[in-house]
Amino acid sequence: MEIGKVGIIKNTNAEGWFIKIIDDKKNTGGYLLVQSRSKEFIGEGFDNWFENLDSLKKYITQNNIHIEWIM
Repeated sequence: MEIGKVGIIKNTNAEGWFIKIIDDKKNTGGYLLVQSRSKEFIGEGFDNWFENLDSLKKYITQNNIHIEWIM
């Protein structure tokens, strides 16, 4: 996992979507997993909030999400 970097999802029904993990501990106390069709993260997209890195890792593992980190 790469916090603050942009990746692209390589499988699942979101294949080709861009993904970014944001450390949001200062504001919400956790982490945001942001997904978008655009690498600029504008337009269609959504996010998920996680209390800690362990729960975020578990989500990625359980959903078998493969990410290629590109920037």
